[in-house]
Amino acid sequence: MQYQEVQKIAKDTIKFARNHIHSGMSLLEIREMCERKMLELGADSFWYWDIGAFVFAGDETNVSISGTQYKTSDRVIGNNDIITIDLSPQNVDIWGDYARTLVVENGKVVENENIANDEWKRGILTEKILHEEMCRFVTAQTTFGRGRIFYI
Repeated sequence: MQYQEVQKIAKDTIKFARNHIHSGMSLLEIREMCERKMLELGADSFWYWDIGAFVFAGDETNVSISGTQYKTSDRVIGNNDIITIDLSPQNVDIWGDYARTLVVENGKVVENENIANDEWKRGILTEKILHEEMCRFVTAQTTFGRGRIFYI
């Protein structure tokens, strides 16, 4: 399996999550759903401390925490909420790494252009601009330390 295929597992899992997350779900339910989906799609394990999906909501979305300390909170998604999902699928020795922020309004995930909350909409737009900027200069030859970044 190539790195693009492992990365596709993560991307397809986020697409799946967008269509299945709704208010009333716990973060643990979302984590388990995402991990199950990645395994169904071909991941054989999770490279970051054996955690396939880091899931945060609300004010937790601005927290950075090590995998050694992460514990999925018992928080339940509200009718209007913001969620960050960070996925780490692995197949043999190929790692994927993919994170996205999703916005729930009126109980369901809404697409970026339909977000009513101005602060969240501006935040998602900023993420998009940063992503586009990185795509302009990051290539398969871009290095980080001693390794290579494979960016798609």
